[in-house]
Amino acid sequence: MKILQVIHDFLPNHQAGSELYCYHLSKSLQSLGHDARLLFTEIDHNRRQYETREGTYDGLPFYEIVNNHSYSSVAETYNNPAIEEIFTQSIQEFQPDVAHFHHLLGLSYGCVRICKENGIPVFFTLHDYWLTCLRGGGQRFRADCDVCHDVDTSLCAECVSQFSFSGRLGNRFVKKVLNSFERNVDFSLIPAMRQGRIKTDHRDFVSFGRCEIDGDSRDVVFAHPFSRITFHRNVPEDASLTFAIAMAPSTYDKSGDGVSFQITCNGESIYECFLNAKENPEDRGWRQVTLPLKAFAGKKREFVFETNAQPTGRPDYCAACWAEPKILPTSGQRYQPSLLDRFRRGTELILSRLQKRSLKREADLRKEATRRLFEQVDLFIAPSPFLRSKFIEFGVNPKTIAFSDYGIAPIQIPSDPRPPRRPIRFTFVGTLVKHKGLHVLIEAFNGLPHDAAILNVYGSLDEFEGYVARVKAAIAHPGIALRGRVENQDIPTILAETDALIVPSIWFENSPITIHEAFLARVPVITARFGGMADLVKDEVNGLLFEVGNPDDLWRVLTRCVNKPELLETLRPDPKSVKSLEADAEWMQDQYSQFIKKI
Repeated sequence: MKILQVIHDFLPNHQAGSELYCYHLSKSLQSLGHDARLLFTEIDHNRRQYETREGTYDGLPFYEIVNNHSYSSVAETYNNPAIEEIFTQSIQEFQPDVAHFHHLLGLSYGCVRICKENGIPVFFTLHDYWLTCLRGGGQRFRADCDVCHDVDTSLCAECVSQFSFSGRLGNRFVKKVLNSFERNVDFSLIPAMRQGRIKTDHRDFVSFGRCEIDGDSRDVVFAHPFSRITFHRNVPEDASLTFAIAMAPSTYDKSGDGVSFQITCNGESIYECFLNAKENPEDRGWRQVTLPLKAFAGKKREFVFETNAQPTGRPDYCAACWAEPKILPTSGQRYQPSLLDRFRRGTELILSRLQKRSLKREADLRKEATRRLFEQVDLFIAPSPFLRSKFIEFGVNPKTIAFSDYGIAPIQIPSDPRPPRRPIRFTFVGTLVKHKGLHVLIEAFNGLPHDAAILNVYGSLDEFEGYVARVKAAIAHPGIALRGRVENQDIPTILAETDALIVPSIWFENSPITIHEAFLARVPVITARFGGMADLVKDEVNGLLFEVGNPDDLWRVLTRCVNKPELLETLRPDPKSVKSLEADAEWMQDQYSQFIKKI
């Protein structure tokens, strides 16, 4: 069987859930003996608009179309004759038995019509709400953080105005200018320590990396005695120095000294501590510290971090760590929209008022085109019951939309999960963008005791820089660490070091792959009682639920976990609840075959 898989963009440049699912499904169909081929678009401003390229990715042949999203009208975002011409040529060359669409962003509704005109059955997996929503991400989520429970084209007109604004005023230039006003916040002291003045008995005594103690892995400065690191840093008016200290686990069974840790600020001692993890079991593990810096507020304060071997001064086998030193505001700031958000929102409102009638007409035309598209698809596939219900509300015939959850690739966890205990290890994995709700999580987490929990946040820090800056400004808990972009192959290791995954999204979501992966790793999930998230997570069964967008209710749930770590042990999900890739591909194969026979 020749199967064309169509999606908006693809690996390796794009690694969100829909791209990963499309890849795994295509590979699984290929392993069943089918000829699976991909068609997708790519943004590349160094290439001509609508330039095409053929190639392979991990054994999967593909057609790639350059689309830099430079549209002259709203209609062109979903009705694009240039794309349709290229698509027709691809169909004629490959002559697929079936076409399976995953997204049409950057493509054209007409691609579905072309398949029908050529007698090709059409399947469409719905990964989000883009067919019902004008915003590029398809979240049914407005700039003011309101979710569109119903589709009101009068409100859609405000979103339509952003296309007009983009074309007329150069949105990319405005974004660049306004982002320059965003405050760049970097709480970590490790970059300053790396560039500081380092004095040691041997150059290898000071290094930078990660250290894991009892399943708790942290970014550290390794500081084998004797070492002295001197650097300068501004100190805000209301701030604290937070860090953790430890002797490396490799020293525990060795003879020799313990380690004294000392910190001075502008020549004044602000911290001293002696650890001897060899002799005293209570000195093993991370020791979390928070020091007020109000008396040292000002510019270019000199800090000295020093370690010494004691009591004999012999430095054999006494490696030590400074873990994740930061200067944090004593109380974090609440999330506020960025300058760009406010500017765009204001522009949308002004333009929508000036052009209300014509813009609403554009939204109505797209809605009509979407409903015509519904009639041309043989079978829609909804990965969550909630998403299925929303598309039926919008006009999809219930007989042509089936619920079938994602098939997920197996993951190999490097070790069995440890029984949860303080500090509880919470994890967030996802795009650092507003609708994913990280700011809600940060506000809730700030209220936890400093020694009770840690939160590792994985996601690119460079993609939505304005949002990331405001998230950083809201952090006031020393246990919060922004780890940056994570590769898909690292997920098993991350989940092995997680007591609970948190998915705080403030939009409907669909059927998040991160939740499925947590289930495979037997990691409980804390998420909002909302949309497709609540379809997967059953309160008190395989996770805990909280009120969407409510940091106080999330704090309540987190506090339960911190005060009673054994609760999480009772919530471990059953990996068998997750559909396998093989089962998913076989189900798809059967569906394809049924519709091919009907033609």
